[in-house]
Amino acid sequence: MGAKHLSKRKNWQRGARKTGDKGENDFVKHLAPYLPEHYEIVSKPKKIPIYSNGKGIKLDSKIVNHKTGETLFIEKKTGKQGGNTTEERACKFLSSGITDRIKEHYDTPEAPVFIVFSGRTFSGDVYYIERKNKKTGKKTRVKVDPASYQEKVAVLFEGSNYAIAEKGFANIQEIAKQIMEIV
Repeated sequence: MGAKHLSKRKNWQRGARKTGDKGENDFVKHLAPYLPEHYEIVSKPKKIPIYSNGKGIKLDSKIVNHKTGETLFIEKKTGKQGGNTTEERACKFLSSGITDRIKEHYDTPEAPVFIVFSGRTFSGDVYYIERKNKKTGKKTRVKVDPASYQEKVAVLFEGSNYAIAEKGFANIQEIAKQIMEIV
């Protein structure tokens, strides 16, 4: 893609960042009342160095259990437009290379990252969105079925620490319990 084409492209990243930030903040706000006082939630913790050049990853939040000293990192993904990148991007945080490097810097449980999915892509009723073909300009109506995304997440994250938040974080107490069982 050339610079001219990129400059004319709609800036979808700005909207995605806004959605992501809101989802991360809402999760922390809903979770906090269900964790005992010896748990501390840190939003936007500092970057964890992963590579020799100092580059690394920034997870959305971390939860520190001050009784055990262990830290669990949270990666929160919000989906509202269907697609497949949300859950696929989250998979990288479960790779052994990344988890090993996190454990080099922090006292963590065996699996140091907990993934949380929310938004209408992952919970709620079937809905439709309009997508535009970039080459032809033709618009199509696409069905988004949260049940199919739940199944995809269940397969991709089988055996891993994750949760799918119900609409309005209705199951946040159960998610808090999952977290407390880990750390």
